[in-house]
Amino acid sequence: MLNKLNYLRKLAFSACLLLGLSGLGTTARAQFIGISTDVAIAYSAATGSASGYSVGISHPTPFFPNIGYSTVSFKEKESITDSSDSTSSVSLDTTTSIKTINLFYNVPFPVVTISVGFGYGTDNLGTGLETKTTIVETYQGTKLDQDNSDLKASVSEAFFHIGLPFWNTIEFHLGYHYMSFTNIDITSKKSVNFQGSYTVDKKKYSGGMTTIGVQVAF
Repeated sequence: MLNKLNYLRKLAFSACLLLGLSGLGTTARAQFIGISTDVAIAYSAATGSASGYSVGISHPTPFFPNIGYSTVSFKEKESITDSSDSTSSVSLDTTTSIKTINLFYNVPFPVVTISVGFGYGTDNLGTGLETKTTIVETYQGTKLDQDNSDLKASVSEAFFHIGLPFWNTIEFHLGYHYMSFTNIDITSKKSVNFQGSYTVDKKKYSGGMTTIGVQVAF
């Protein structure tokens, strides 16, 4: 009877040990370092095409967020005529760039994976919104000297990715990054006042960057 009890104890201990090792093996397989790269295919506030990308690094440590970086840039040209003088106009050629550093979490689902996160950009971190505007005014038929207006502002970001994993190592995903900041006057930093009278509306460059990309796990 004593031998049988000892045997049962050993069997139970072995079973517990096996289950424990099995659990460790499962956890180890679930842990990974992932590197993702995404390319921007559109930005909703851009009047034309936009270029940009986002990158991210995922780690297996629970509760600690993953880290990433996003950027998008686009150009815009416009000409504004003086409402009281058709021979006077101003041409604005603006290049806008938006950069953020973001934190995110990966949320596993049975079929797809979802990543949600938030980001921020400011000049102190070498990120944020930056506009560079070249100003050329033609006053009463005479072209004046070129002027420039460079502006910087802080940016907030919220985003999500929806991915479809393959072979536990590769994931293809679609992303949407919403960039938010105040409306800006792109001519507010000009060094010379306009000779004519022009109505320059503040720009609403807040918008969403749509991306496609891939993540590789190691």
